[in-house]
Amino acid sequence: MNKIQGMKDEFKKAKLVYLTTFSEDDRKRNRAMTNYNEDPYDMMWFPTFKDSRKVKDIQKNPKVFITFPSSKRREFYVIEGKAELEDDKVVNRKWEWWYLFWLPDEEFHFRLMSDAPFTNRAIINVYPESARIVKPDKVYESF
Repeated sequence: MNKIQGMKDEFKKAKLVYLTTFSEDDRKRNRAMTNYNEDPYDMMWFPTFKDSRKVKDIQKNPKVFITFPSSKRREFYVIEGKAELEDDKVVNRKWEWWYLFWLPDEEFHFRLMSDAPFTNRAIINVYPESARIVKPDKVYESF
């Protein structure tokens, strides 16, 4: 994958990234995702739910984009990659700490520590393939 100067540092600072998936009729669907990842050149993972639209999109078309802002005004990084759903055993292990971090005030945290899996949990793994910098007037043209 091509490396872009400064992208890794900007990615580490991006607490929020946008995940773009594609519908059956190739429409783009964007949504904000919390970024726990540190390296845009390595596999990225995002917790979600199996019944979400993004999961259904990925099951039909694994092509995705991860977009986040550059510190330069009016510039964004776009990473194109392939997504897949993580194995349930890994999902259960990773979700425990993520859920406790994301919803610290929930009253049923003790249930997360049990052996019973939450069947609706999912993790999307994104494997980056290419990256580029785009300007806002060209963002949609680039997709």
